[in-house]
Amino acid sequence: MLRQTIHLSEWDWTIYAYYSVGHYYTDEIMDRLVSLGCRDRKLQRAYSNLSSGTVDTGLTYSNLLNRETVMVVGYASSGAELFNSLVHEMRHVEEHIARASHIEPYGEPVAYLCGELARQMYACIGHYLCDCCRKHIQKN
Repeated sequence: MLRQTIHLSEWDWTIYAYYSVGHYYTDEIMDRLVSLGCRDRKLQRAYSNLSSGTVDTGLTYSNLLNRETVMVVGYASSGAELFNSLVHEMRHVEEHIARASHIEPYGEPVAYLCGELARQMYACIGHYLCDCCRKHIQKN
């Protein structure tokens, strides 16, 4: 599993990102979700998702008042599926930031937000998007 803490200073937002997550890390991520205020049904759904060991899945939870997000992208069956899950979860993050920051969801400001988030994530997981690189990483 890879961990990344991203701070988007322009939007005063912190994202705790977890990539290539297996069920082994359920407790760590559940603790982070609780620390952000995730409760009840959402917490139960997150636990079910994380502990299932299902590939090609993820989850995102945000505390809009504290301007923090937990974003999880599980193990992926291919680089394309990783990219799919990543973009899906990023979209949730962008929506939460836009809502809390009163950013119109159509237009340049949210597009710049998307680009900055992608740039920071790529630094951590870019090599996992290529199937050849993924195979090499898995061998070592």
